[in-house]
Amino acid sequence: MSLYRVKDYVDDASVSWFALFHDVKSPGKSFLEKKNPFSYDENKIVVKKDTVISLLNDEWKIFTVKQDVELSAADLDEGTFQVGVDYYVYLCDNNGDGIFLISANATCPSGYNASSSRKIGGFHYGHIRKVSSDGLWIPIDGAGVKFGSGSPNWKDNVTVGIIPNSVWDLKNRPLCSPEGMVKVGRIWVDIYLSSAAEPISLESGTAGLHIASGRLQSKYGQVPVSGTEGLNWYCFQELASRAGKRLLTYGEWIQAAFGNPQGLDGADTYGWTKTSNNGRTRTGCQINTSNGAFDPSGGVKPAAISAYNCVDCVGNLEEWLDEMSIRQDSTSWALQNVLGSGKGQAYLPNGFGCVAFIAGADLGGGVRAGARAVNVFHSPWNLNTRIGSRLACDSL
Repeated sequence: MSLYRVKDYVDDASVSWFALFHDVKSPGKSFLEKKNPFSYDENKIVVKKDTVISLLNDEWKIFTVKQDVELSAADLDEGTFQVGVDYYVYLCDNNGDGIFLISANATCPSGYNASSSRKIGGFHYGHIRKVSSDGLWIPIDGAGVKFGSGSPNWKDNVTVGIIPNSVWDLKNRPLCSPEGMVKVGRIWVDIYLSSAAEPISLESGTAGLHIASGRLQSKYGQVPVSGTEGLNWYCFQELASRAGKRLLTYGEWIQAAFGNPQGLDGADTYGWTKTSNNGRTRTGCQINTSNGAFDPSGGVKPAAISAYNCVDCVGNLEEWLDEMSIRQDSTSWALQNVLGSGKGQAYLPNGFGCVAFIAGADLGGGVRAGARAVNVFHSPWNLNTRIGSRLACDSL
């Protein structure tokens, strides 16, 4: 990587303009990617050749990447990669040619500050379903056969590492904060079911009314929120907007859940689905249900992951979607007082005539839980302890 100072080449009046013009430039749609993403034997990030990035540290500086730069755990500012953690890639001004560092710190890497470093991207380190390398993301077995029954068979062929479709940069990222998200087609989807990043409270302390405070997150090892916290479809919509996100449509959910094996009646291998389950569990694969820690030897749900690396699409909690239908169980149309105190009324054929799509099946769904499972029974004002959601965001 080479460095030149803008003021050495242009007059001071042009410095800011020149630096902003070169804010980030690269030949393609992104400049960070996982190296050999479908070989699964390397956990390296590549900063692509010919990327140009500006950084303001007392003066504007322009850094040009002359050759591909590979970053690994050796480039962490401290520690080692941990399952379920978001990491950030920083460009750092070392008063020389500049260096790239990886850090779990969301503000700056150790040894640098907000002026001497610039966050240029990041990724999530977690569970990965092994898929075909032809760009189709088809689950494969240990021999590389699509939907194969070799050892391990496609359902169990899961590993951990840098999640390839979680890698983001300043050109290729969601409009919202990118933590805990993966790219699925043209949108970004939460890896994990929504949990509370901050305590959630509701208007007048009444379940189902407006959100008074609180924030959602997509994070490993957390208890997902549901009607247990007083949240219905309306509440998830409000919380999604606070994060700059939205609920998925059924079509989008189908794409994100593709490749998550069907649930089982007697085991939680592919999702928290065992018919004897009597409550929700924590988010993530190979999870210790007591403390939320990664447990490679005894954690539950070792393969509860889709081809696009979304976890818990099958089982645990069903997921509210952003689509409605009508239940015409009667024809006695009238105003129904079902929306909550002070929230108006709904003109419906009955008190449950408006329903929202729900996907995935719940914690005791067994073999009925799968990557196309859908429920069109519950009204959006319903409070159900087995229904939560995951959120999505459009690309930048």
